[in-house]
Amino acid sequence: MNTSKAILTSITLIITSAQTAVALDDCLIGQWSADLTDMTEMMAQGGMPIDGGEVTGSGPIMDIGADGRVVSNSEGMTISMDMDGMNVSVTMAGKNEATIDTEGDTFTITATTFDVVTEVNMNGQVSTIPPRPAELGPEISAGTYTCSETDLIFMQPPQVYQMQAIPRRWTRVAG
Repeated sequence: MNTSKAILTSITLIITSAQTAVALDDCLIGQWSADLTDMTEMMAQGGMPIDGGEVTGSGPIMDIGADGRVVSNSEGMTISMDMDGMNVSVTMAGKNEATIDTEGDTFTITATTFDVVTEVNMNGQVSTIPPRPAELGPEISAGTYTCSETDLIFMQPPQVYQMQAIPRRWTRVAG
């Protein structure tokens, strides 16, 4: 009985390992900081009617592990802008988790855990947006990327650019 159980456990571990294996460019492994200036440009180019938009704070920090696990920390990031005559600030706090796969110069990020709470202040009226509900399922971002020792750039196709879920430009912090 114990032998059968041990064999079944071994088979389960082998199958699980095979299912979770990811293809990952080694260049991506490490800690990255989002380029706040580029995030501001993304907002303006994404069709938002922004005057004087600015992203401040620490910005998102993204850790990519050798196993393809991604943890993105948005603690302390604030986006401030004037939009259609309103003063708007958006503050984010929390972490999201995902996995990343690469093949050639393409990437797919599948976000699975959403713990970021967003607070929106429009002319003094504050609203809180809770994390994305798990029942909505994973959020998938895909496109092409370039990676060097110091820089990482994600690009998504133009038809989804306005909804690009991840910042484009990142600078290596560690790893």
